[in-house]
Amino acid sequence: MGGSAFSSGSNPLFTPRMSPRVYQHILSTCHAKLLELFFVVATPIEGPEKKDHGDIDIFVAVEKYAAFPSSGIHSTSLPPSTHESLKAAAILLGAEYSIGEQPNAVNLAIPWPNDLPQEETSGDVPRYIQVDLHLCDSVEHLQWMLLKYAHGDLWNILGSTIRPYGLTIDEVGLYIRIPEIEHLNKKQSKVLLSSDPMEILSFLGLKYDSTQWERPFASMEDLMEYAATCRLFWVRPEQDDSATEVDGGDFDKSKMKANDRRRMKGRAAFRKWYDEFIPACREAGRFTTPISTRDTVREDAFEQFPGTRHVYKNRLLEWRKEQQRQTLGREVIKASIPEWKEGEEEHNRKHLRSLAASSLKKIIMQDDYSLGIHPPLPLRDPDGFYNEDLVREFVVDNWRRVGEAAWEESQKRYAERLAEQGDKRTS
Repeated sequence: MGGSAFSSGSNPLFTPRMSPRVYQHILSTCHAKLLELFFVVATPIEGPEKKDHGDIDIFVAVEKYAAFPSSGIHSTSLPPSTHESLKAAAILLGAEYSIGEQPNAVNLAIPWPNDLPQEETSGDVPRYIQVDLHLCDSVEHLQWMLLKYAHGDLWNILGSTIRPYGLTIDEVGLYIRIPEIEHLNKKQSKVLLSSDPMEILSFLGLKYDSTQWERPFASMEDLMEYAATCRLFWVRPEQDDSATEVDGGDFDKSKMKANDRRRMKGRAAFRKWYDEFIPACREAGRFTTPISTRDTVREDAFEQFPGTRHVYKNRLLEWRKEQQRQTLGREVIKASIPEWKEGEEEHNRKHLRSLAASSLKKIIMQDDYSLGIHPPLPLRDPDGFYNEDLVREFVVDNWRRVGEAAWEESQKRYAERLAEQGDKRTS
């Protein structure tokens, strides 16, 4: 999306911006052709006040070939794979160039029709129109994508509004993030709440009872007023000292994330939201009282999306157990074995400590009792967490016995290997 996929590289193409008339003509033509291959073809609602267009975004779903593989719906014989489906669509649209860096999307460059007006002068340079084609794996996914990319920068604005409350949107749906995990593993911290557009709008307090999701907003101001109806939006008053105590609110632009800084530079609506709309609200005293916190939003999510509480708690539980396992061997088991000292008797040789450490890890963390030694008491609680005090006590009391047993076992295996090699030489 954005209309500049073909503007760079060794063979850049001239893809000038389109007037609304050209855009609508090409959009209708592409939709009609793609309906020969797909049951569902749609384009997101445009942002307000669009004077021209850089590209055309089209989402498709449910290949007719997959539903009627032997019907011969079209001479292109749409193949069953995603790659071949997009390839067939490119052929049907007459694309002369394509860029397919994602498995379910492709950028196409189709020739500018000779019968359409050419507002810009380009001499003899061929003109092209960029069409971004996205293949969705279901009608439900297509509906979500239409919502996410509707109204231009609306979801960029809403995304920055809901982020401080632990909410994230992506190509799949709305997620709630687990704070204990998100700074270490962003992907694993995300728990899906819903991919249903109406459920998500309802949860965020955004209306959909009129034409909000049927046609573009009349103006940028109307779009921003609509975004401000999100129940999580509020504006910090000037000289607000509660910044560390209250979630959300517009944030310090000097502390913006890289994505938001890019949007401030390249997205006019996003920039206007922070540079004009929010300051105007602050001056007028609008939306200056927060009504939610990250904790209350989390509880609201658990109530509105049944089943997510269980997924959230289990994800956090497994994460904590894994984090403990990653440190238990080094910081608890190995650290509890006394250091070897120079001059001790021969059977306390230095590698006895190493054997004890590796064998104790197997006993404690893998329930491997092959040496005939096991803890007298359970070392884990019912949730699977280790009682580290019990682990230390077991290690201190048994490390020498475990190390010696491991040493005897290693000597036994060594002797068996020597005997086996001798048998082979004799043969």
